[in-house]
Amino acid sequence: MVKRAFLDTDLTNRKQLTSANSINVARWLPQMFYFFFAYKELKHKHENIVFSIPSGNFGNICAGMMAQQLGLPITHFIASNNENNVVTEFLRTQFYQPKPSIQTISNAMDVGNPSNFLRIQEIYQNNFEALKENLSSYSFTDEETKSAMQEIYTNYNYVADPHGAVGYLGAKAYLKENPDTHCVFLETAHPTKFLDVVESVIKKKQTLPPQIKAVMDKEKVSITIATYDDLKDYLLK
Repeated sequence: MVKRAFLDTDLTNRKQLTSANSINVARWLPQMFYFFFAYKELKHKHENIVFSIPSGNFGNICAGMMAQQLGLPITHFIASNNENNVVTEFLRTQFYQPKPSIQTISNAMDVGNPSNFLRIQEIYQNNFEALKENLSSYSFTDEETKSAMQEIYTNYNYVADPHGAVGYLGAKAYLKENPDTHCVFLETAHPTKFLDVVESVIKKKQTLPPQIKAVMDKEKVSITIATYDDLKDYLLK
């Protein structure tokens, strides 16, 4: 609906629209600092630094690629997908086929037509071979994601949310084929944001952070918008 609103001239001629998600470059440009900070911490200890990024609308990985364009010597990127694997399939077949999103436990990545992937293709001037040389992609099921969450907790005593677990799986898959690299996977959300999934997997109650507790009892104010017409009417009012 958001993408449709940006293309609706009846709306954009009367309103100035922006978004707070990764459609807007103002969301992902500051994410470049993650990559600079991680590289700064690791460059004296490791060579061939690779980043595995849980990818839905591809804003975060696009930020990393922009950091690389600015000169950060990242060796390679891994787009770690859940079952919404449009880009994984594109890199395998060279055929880009958007499709309806599939609901998963890593739901922030449930994107069947990632808008930022068009930006990534522009970075590489729509040269498939150049893109594939710098980007790998893997897709994982919910069951694989849960197993990874359990593995991370058991082996490292770290509680990962489902998105971070997908990034971890992408890193493991890449390292099997490229053992001479040092792979960093990005965690993207606090586990308490996905309490039902996290607690059911690791079988341990999670303590809510103080900032979450502070807003738990506040009244929720929301407006139900079920269709694009509902959204358009609301914006025009």
